[in-house]
Amino acid sequence: MKLRVLLLTMSLCVSATTALGSFEHRGPDARAEAMGGAGVALANNPFGLFYNPASGNFGNNLSAGISYAVPFGNNALDSFYGVIDTGLLPFDRNGSAAISCQYYGSSLYRETSTFFTYSTKLAGPVHTGISAGLLERDAGDTGSESALGINLGALAFLSPDLNLGVAFFNVNRPDTGDGGEKAPFTTLAGTSYRPVDAIVLAAGVEKQEDKEIRLRSGGEVRVISSLTLRAGFTTAPSTFSGGAGFTFKNFQADFSLVRHPELGTGSWYTVRASF
Repeated sequence: MKLRVLLLTMSLCVSATTALGSFEHRGPDARAEAMGGAGVALANNPFGLFYNPASGNFGNNLSAGISYAVPFGNNALDSFYGVIDTGLLPFDRNGSAAISCQYYGSSLYRETSTFFTYSTKLAGPVHTGISAGLLERDAGDTGSESALGINLGALAFLSPDLNLGVAFFNVNRPDTGDGGEKAPFTTLAGTSYRPVDAIVLAAGVEKQEDKEIRLRSGGEVRVISSLTLRAGFTTAPSTFSGGAGFTFKNFQADFSLVRHPELGTGSWYTVRASF
């Protein structure tokens, strides 16, 4: 029985690294993932920084959040995320700074990263941001590797209801293995639009080197003041997602389910607070 469990876990790790690869962009936010992962223009504190480094804390003094994800429906491949973001910078009243961390994998294969992010107003409605941090990978018997990763982003608040965003991940192509493997350069671009106060629509594209363009799209509807329902889809591969968010005063809890055509159903859970 133990051998069967070990072989199953190894096969899932191989499938996961084939589907995702080393230090590919992964979204931790249950809200954004329920909307097809179209989070590059949502300006969604504090998890927006994982989709766009320019998505800083420009409205609240302090925000924090934790996330737990099981991307392929198996606890051996679970992911943990945490972030603290503040807009109280003595040297930049239009800026924000954050620290974030993430853990992905199992005892057979593990990725961890810690990033520091700074974002500020560039000109007019445009904000820019940069994230820099340490990427660490532990592949068991093959040893561990570490590298510096850099991400860049820009976010334009064209109106109170319309945002445009673009982000670049692994812009320095950090080495992540002895065999010359590099973390993939990935571009996200998209928009979010609020046609009425209770509805938000989001759409975007993702282009990772050596892969075809992926479309991400979704939306949310606030049913009552404390409950929001969401749905979304992606292409390449075709996935369908849904979820809900619950708000109480300065606290928000979200969950989402994403159905992958080959790897099954994954789930995301996040809790955030603003002060």
